[in-house]
Amino acid sequence: ILLSLKFKILFLQVSYYQEQWSNMQAAPNAVEIWDTGVDSSLLKLVGQASVAVPKDFNVHPHLAKTHVRNRLTRLAEGRDIDWATAEALAFGSLLMEGRHVRLSGEDVGRGTFSHRHVMLVDQETEAIRIPLNHIHEKQKAFLEVANSILSEEAVLGFEYGMAYDSPDNLCLWEAQFGDFYNGAQIIVDAFVASGESKWVRSNGLVMLLPHGYDGAASEHSSCRLERFLQLTDSREAAPDSDNVCLHVANPTTPAQYFHLLRRQVARNYRKPLIVVAPKVLLRLADAVSPLSDLAPRTHFKNVIGDSLPDPLKVKRVILVSGKHYYELHKERVKANIDDVAIVRVESLAPFPLPDLQTELAKFRNARMFIWSQEEHRNMGAWSFVQPRFENLLGRKLIYAGRSEAPTPAVGASVLHKVEVEHVLKEPLYNIK
Repeated sequence: ILLSLKFKILFLQVSYYQEQWSNMQAAPNAVEIWDTGVDSSLLKLVGQASVAVPKDFNVHPHLAKTHVRNRLTRLAEGRDIDWATAEALAFGSLLMEGRHVRLSGEDVGRGTFSHRHVMLVDQETEAIRIPLNHIHEKQKAFLEVANSILSEEAVLGFEYGMAYDSPDNLCLWEAQFGDFYNGAQIIVDAFVASGESKWVRSNGLVMLLPHGYDGAASEHSSCRLERFLQLTDSREAAPDSDNVCLHVANPTTPAQYFHLLRRQVARNYRKPLIVVAPKVLLRLADAVSPLSDLAPRTHFKNVIGDSLPDPLKVKRVILVSGKHYYELHKERVKANIDDVAIVRVESLAPFPLPDLQTELAKFRNARMFIWSQEEHRNMGAWSFVQPRFENLLGRKLIYAGRSEAPTPAVGASVLHKVEVEHVLKEPLYNIK
């Protein structure tokens, strides 16, 4: 107790938030909501600029049709905003606010899945243009695109330093595939997760880790979400606050991703953010957002409820995180199931206790609560969510998903299809 008191006195006497950190402070012992919406007219301006090039610039014909034209159509109609567009709107709106954005990783200009294209190449001269750096003639902040070598430890360590040196900027590192970050595990363990605890040095680095079981090999399926959750100092038997050492999110809509990125620099404190990033959702027709979801007085939702079923008819509540929601929802609609609610847990750390309490209170007649995931039982969020759900919400939580395994994915299409059938049918039909 005496040592703890001396530390607190020392902390009060010495401020670690000086120089470029003078406008920052420690994260609060509360969960805050930040309005990160942007005026729709500015978003349309940014969106149009994100695909604008000089008349003599030769964009690849395929991109002109599928990337440029489609984006302009979505913006004009104010709907069906996809993942790449939402990201561009987040980046561009921050640039217009005077905040620089730095995006690093292998092939990030194009994007591993050929979806981003923030960096365009003239097909005749090979000149490179970043349209978001030409939004306005008086623009004072810019997007830096750093296509790096496949050396995760060195690059992630550098980006951690960049984020510390420039707390007012949005600094992101994207793994080509989620579990490629494991080459930089020492940086995650020694710096990203524990740097603030050891040295009272905050950091707002964003790690984008593509994740999803879609039939690919083991090294291309999982971002090892469970490892990051284990590294957090989130408590199992007491409510969390924004002051956990890592923030971990698994967004399911482009709007959610947009708000996560803007919130990262809107807040007056910094925490590393781990984003379980999409692969299939980048082009999934259902994974889109209306432009109104990005407008003023909107924000990131820690939990997304289910308005489809009549709350009083719901007997079974399925909790899910990430793209698995879309597969379960499709199966539910196909089978015309009306007594099941599917609740999306978008924020994993800090654990969204108040939001879950609010959503579950709507289903007064529910008697069964299931955690459904596509990952194996010894992976994913199950071992993190279960004790917090049962200890803090006072309800038994049942597991539904793949059984334990030493590798993330089977790597064989025939076996993968059998597993997919299992993870869809078990929570909706088989658990009695």
